[in-house]
Amino acid sequence: MSKDELEEVNWERIMHLKLYSRYRNSAGQRVRTALNLKGVDYTYVGVGSNGTISQEDYNRDVNPQGLIPTLSVDGELVTQSTALIEFIEETFDGSSLFPDDPLMRARSRAFAQVIACEMHPINVGRVKAHLVAEHGQNDADWERWYDHWAHHGYETLEKQLEARTTKTAFAFDDKPTVADLYLIPQLYNARVFNTDVSAYPLLNEIDERCRALEAFDKAMPKNQPDFPGEGAI
Repeated sequence: MSKDELEEVNWERIMHLKLYSRYRNSAGQRVRTALNLKGVDYTYVGVGSNGTISQEDYNRDVNPQGLIPTLSVDGELVTQSTALIEFIEETFDGSSLFPDDPLMRARSRAFAQVIACEMHPINVGRVKAHLVAEHGQNDADWERWYDHWAHHGYETLEKQLEARTTKTAFAFDDKPTVADLYLIPQLYNARVFNTDVSAYPLLNEIDERCRALEAFDKAMPKNQPDFPGEGAI
């Protein structure tokens, strides 16, 4: 290629992206939605019994921590959904995943971090398994424990939305941003764990609006290649 031809190449479209995930994986759902909102093509690689790579092979060859998602960028591996969303934002054109206003951008990040750091960790399978195996909790004990902390998180999120001086169509903007990317999978978890979130009207309003968008719908568990079928959650 000549120098002029090289300058005209859209390098972001040359990247080969592979997303290692699982149909019901909140962190992976965030990243899938971000890629969809940016209109970025990627190859989905399901991890686990219904996927195309076993958990054992994934742990050995992709991510020794054993957690998902992982994004392969031309063979280079990047983990952690927050880092992946920032990479997607910084690499690809399209509508920004963050509000333009600096204050709203900070609030959107704070909202997302309540979910990522304080809510999501308590509903991952390995935490429940440890509590049951090592601390003698049964399912009912775990559900009470989970509900206590889940509602603490949802109350915090609802109050953050109530505190907005200007109501926006989505969490902190009139377009979906990082706050919405984190909220929708977490509310999906609420349905999986039978957590009653009817007391949070603003969260539910945003959830309904987001799930009506193609980018969010395509990222839902039921629309992933490794979804096991009717009746699965």
